[in-house]
Amino acid sequence: MKKNKSYTTVRALFSLLMAFILFSPHSNAQTQSKKKKPAQSKYYKTSQLDVNEVKAYIEAIGIKEPDIVLRQAVYETGEFKYRPLMLKHNLFGFRHHKHYLTYKSWRACVDYYKKWQDKNYTDATEDYYNFLIRIKYATSPVYIAHLKSVKLNLKR
Repeated sequence: MKKNKSYTTVRALFSLLMAFILFSPHSNAQTQSKKKKPAQSKYYKTSQLDVNEVKAYIEAIGIKEPDIVLRQAVYETGEFKYRPLMLKHNLFGFRHHKHYLTYKSWRACVDYYKKWQDKNYTDATEDYYNFLIRIKYATSPVYIAHLKSVKLNLKR
């Protein structure tokens, strides 16, 4: 069977075009499997909140044991850098059915903590760390030790 010139030319052009597409530096065909997106950190590089502002608000609305509660916020959010919680304005890692709750603002989250505390912390003579263990806020056996080790960089 004889091939005519136009068929051969078209086939050669098609092969050239395919080679250009496959081996072009801008081609997804070649680079798609090789290139990986850099992993995005779950943490922001800098704190998303000022610890002094959070402390002032915690004290202003009358939360009991404000230093411990502030330590909880700093610990739970990785010094206000943990992206999944900060995007949801959830300073305390509050969950519902294994999903983090979302608040309109970090102040709304602190307001929620106040209501939660008023409902659950009914005996002011109880040690607050023991309270956190009793109500199973602290599920890890080392949670309290971690809280106590949190350094607060407060401006005096």
